Amino acid sequence: MFQGNKTNIYIIMKKTVLTISLLLAIILNLAAQNDAVFSSVPVVNGKVVFEQFIITNSNKTAEQNYVQLQNWVKSKYSGSPLLSGIRFDEKSNFVTVSAGTNLILPANKAGVREEMTMNYRFDVSITGAGCMLVVRDITYQSAKKDGDSFFPKKYTAEQTITDQSVNVYGTEGELRANLRKASLDFFNGLYSEINKLF
Repeated sequence: MFQGNKTNIYIIMKKTVLTISLLLAIILNLAAQNDAVFSSVPVVNGKVVFEQFIITNSNKTAEQNYVQLQNWVKSKYSGSPLLSGIRFDEKSNFVTVSAGTNLILPANKAGVREEMTMNYRFDVSITGAGCMLVVRDITYQSAKKDGDSFFPKKYTAEQTITDQSVNVYGTEGELRANLRKASLDFFNGLYSEINKLF
């Protein structure tokens, strides 16, 4: 009889530990997903376009939220060597930024972390209900290597990070998958920064 109680206690403890582990894993997964609004690459009319609506501070007017956005854009992008342009439209509470960034890709099978320059354009429009973030016109350019052409080759997001483009075998498929992951991480970071403004 005493042996049976030990077995029951062991089973109960095992179930408790398993339940706690499962709950912890779920909580950590949900926390990680909070900032990851972009987990896939959407294609709209043949173009890669990331869109996300952000709820703004209801205690502020659209104009006040727009001023906060303007200040963030100026502080983040002014003076950046990869900035192509910033356009502010005060009448429509609308901002367009064309910029670039150097992406360090995840390590490939050989352990090499390649670098790519990504150019992108994003628009943020603010209304009374919130703001809409749209990221579009994404292109990539690999770092210049010895022997490469003087004019670097550019690749569009449609050619490299869509579901169809990533499903290529070999080193090219691995490069595209890593480029997709780095791009999604970057755009999730951009979303998080804008979301924190409000």
